[in-house]
Amino acid sequence: MNEVLLFGKRAVPIDNRSMQVGSRERFNDRVRQMADDLEFRRQWKKVYKIELWSNAAIFQLDDGTRWYLNIS
Repeated sequence: MNEVLLFGKRAVPIDNRSMQVGSRERFNDRVRQMADDLEFRRQWKKVYKIELWSNAAIFQLDDGTRWYLNIS
């Protein structure tokens, strides 16, 4: 089952590869911390999928590039 991250007016599917509740909680905390970051908001407009691992989140952008975010 895929989860969804709601941020701003967008909803992006999350593929939780780690299957750990703690990693999702750390990811949610990290996204809340970055809510005021202008560069994060610019990149967020291009994200179409997120892979969540135990210590990192991989944002896949619509142009084929990836953006890694450390959540540990």
